[in-house]
Amino acid sequence: MAKFRLESLFEDWAAKILSLAAAITLFAFYQLNRLEERPMSVPLSVLTNAQFVPASQYPRTVRLVLRGEANTILAILESDLVATLDLRGFTSAGVWRVPVKIETRGTAIGIDPLEIAVDPGEIAMSIEPRTVKQLKILPNFRGFLETGFELAGFSLSPDVIEAAGPESIMEKLDDTSTEAVELGGRSSDFSVQVKLQKKDSLIEFLSSDTVEFTAEVRKAVVYKTFQDLSVVSIGLKSGLKVVSTLPTGSARIVATRTEFENFVLNDDVLVADLSGIETPGVHTVAVGPRFPEGMEVESWLPMVTTVTVAVDKNDSGTGQ
Repeated sequence: MAKFRLESLFEDWAAKILSLAAAITLFAFYQLNRLEERPMSVPLSVLTNAQFVPASQYPRTVRLVLRGEANTILAILESDLVATLDLRGFTSAGVWRVPVKIETRGTAIGIDPLEIAVDPGEIAMSIEPRTVKQLKILPNFRGFLETGFELAGFSLSPDVIEAAGPESIMEKLDDTSTEAVELGGRSSDFSVQVKLQKKDSLIEFLSSDTVEFTAEVRKAVVYKTFQDLSVVSIGLKSGLKVVSTLPTGSARIVATRTEFENFVLNDDVLVADLSGIETPGVHTVAVGPRFPEGMEVESWLPMVTTVTVAVDKNDSGTGQ
């Protein structure tokens, strides 16, 4: 009886194996069809050694498709799937095809079934020696100061920064610039923190990418010279009179454009003060400017003049 059963077990064994394989296939197909898919994009990190770095652009993200049971793959956090290009083993320049590796962490660990498809699966990467260089920092401006004001000076602290990158890019760089410093509507000194801009995404700054920009804002001034100005006398004591002709002069004025537009030139902008003269005769007196407040007199001529003073026989009790 036992022998009969054993023999019957091995009867048509080929057909039985085929049936078992078909059953396994159907089960796998069923399992496969009931799995869900979840697409997502994750950042791509590049691991490098101290000697060589990427010299060609590469995608900053990769596309993943997770395949598994719906309730498990939906619970996976994107931050727990880490995509990397590992260049640490490359020790010579060239173009290499590097596979994208996916590391699972946290909520992505211990899930079964879980399939992860990566696009792209590998990336052609140009690699060059890493070069370190100091770059001068230049400011970048946007907008205009308030009307009538100008940027008298500025400073950046620091004014240079150390940067690193592939040899072919770094050898062409001498400077970098800030993000736009907004000038619009400003009419006084100011200081702001401003970030630096990278001229190429393959370079990195080796210290803080923020600098302090300090600006000196002043009124925008215009220089103008007035010629043939009459010199008038003031303060002469009663009983005396000027009998000589006073010279004409000139003055160089610094003021805003608006102040010049509103300025009306009078006859008494250069005056000779005769208040110190007590007796008739020839006297040397100072000549001074008398322009409206806000208008700076940079220079004027004459600064002194001679006047001849005589007794006023028709004294009316007033000075000239």
